[in-house]
Amino acid sequence: MVTSMIVEVRHLLIFVFGRRMNGCVGGSKRWKQPESTFFKQLLLMVFQNTLILRNLKPIKLYKFIYAAFVLIQVGVKAQTFSPFLAADLQHTIDSFQSAYNLKGISASVFVPNEGIWKGVTGVSHPGVPITPETGFAIASNSKLFTGVLLLKLAENGLLSLDDSLHEHLPPFNNVDPNITVRQLLNHTSGLSDVNIPGYGDSMLADPYRVFQPEEIIGWVGPPLSAPGGGWSYCNTNYLLAGLVAESVTGQSFSQLLRENLLNPLNMDSTYLAVYENSSVVPAHPWQGGMDFSSTPRISINSAAWAAGAMYSTSSEMLHWYRALMGGQVINQNSLQEMTTFVGSGSYGVGIAEATIAGRTIWQHGGTIWGGYNSSMMYDPASGAVICVLINQLPAQAFQVASQLLGDLVDQGLGFLDASQDEVPLLYPNPTTDLVRLSFKGQGTFQLSNGQGQLLFAGNFIEPHLELSLAPFPKGVYVLTVQSEKETKRWKISRE
Repeated sequence: MVTSMIVEVRHLLIFVFGRRMNGCVGGSKRWKQPESTFFKQLLLMVFQNTLILRNLKPIKLYKFIYAAFVLIQVGVKAQTFSPFLAADLQHTIDSFQSAYNLKGISASVFVPNEGIWKGVTGVSHPGVPITPETGFAIASNSKLFTGVLLLKLAENGLLSLDDSLHEHLPPFNNVDPNITVRQLLNHTSGLSDVNIPGYGDSMLADPYRVFQPEEIIGWVGPPLSAPGGGWSYCNTNYLLAGLVAESVTGQSFSQLLRENLLNPLNMDSTYLAVYENSSVVPAHPWQGGMDFSSTPRISINSAAWAAGAMYSTSSEMLHWYRALMGGQVINQNSLQEMTTFVGSGSYGVGIAEATIAGRTIWQHGGTIWGGYNSSMMYDPASGAVICVLINQLPAQAFQVASQLLGDLVDQGLGFLDASQDEVPLLYPNPTTDLVRLSFKGQGTFQLSNGQGQLLFAGNFIEPHLELSLAPFPKGVYVLTVQSEKETKRWKISRE
């Protein structure tokens, strides 16, 4: 089996590349090496990864060859992250960049039990390639920061999500004072958006002007519905949310972000444009084939403010999602509030739910004038996170992220394959907080302490059951899972 596969790959490579293997491919000197050396490396890699290949779903041959070339030429050393998956992900962003003539892409992917992959392709502008440290405007992916900040202020007793606007803010035209903070955050306020005809022209008429959020809210037209009467995505909601945060604390929105979210997570490359200085060099923004880096973005970003004026890197956005979803930023009640999805947009707090690649995904996108597009995805079943940042409009950040998710599903890494008869797996054990059970089927679970006292119970559906033991003291706990076929028990050590 292995021998025949090696022979077939060798013959195919000879057929496709012929004697060019002895020279330079694509005009790059780094491809030059004797054919025998190349094949020795390739065959060794195939042999060493035979077990991996057997356990993965079928991989298209061209992707295997692509992976082989990439890995051999860059001299891949032993690493946690699957080298085949890494090559597959790089191939995806390279293909999108080439097919759609995109300027640049920065992407990061986290897969549990695999690690983190970072990939870049394309340029900021001619002669300056995108690097993992390149900054991008994340546009409406700023909303999750704003929403989480409000949830954190609620945890601290400075406000309630049921508070009405009139309790914290002065009246605004076309803004019902009885709208609640929760209705702002999940877009059920009924407000119309500030992104009206002429909005962009107003920003560009005086690009150095610093707009105040009260000015922008003054542009809001008549409401679309009564509060709670419908769902409509609306930037107005998050501008008002930013004002509420400032009102209840007496601090600036940028200061609140820095002190409550960014500094605790060491997110030095993430910042609120206009209101903070940063040493991070952002990629040039492109739109309609034009480089708009010479156009000041002060008016554009100040108008977006709490709804979409933040910048970051793909790796820090990955870190943000992992910390947030891992319970390091807000408590479990707030996470539940954040992921209570409502309305036609299936929206929670700064994040929405969607079915992508056959999986239930928590995600959000972002687009801002001049040339930035972003997409964030989190797979709650596996814990995988995907970030894609692009410095061009129109762009396909969502499509790129969706294909990266498809790559993970295709290779089965970090995901359960429904065609396999999985053995239940509990990890990590011992744990300091989260524990996850991979289990095929559905059923009920109970968590008890060492004395047999029931702590909580519930239902679960494959592929994962995730529990947090953080609220409980150190000690031994018993997890009992009853499925359609059997009952199993595990002892869990909380350290």
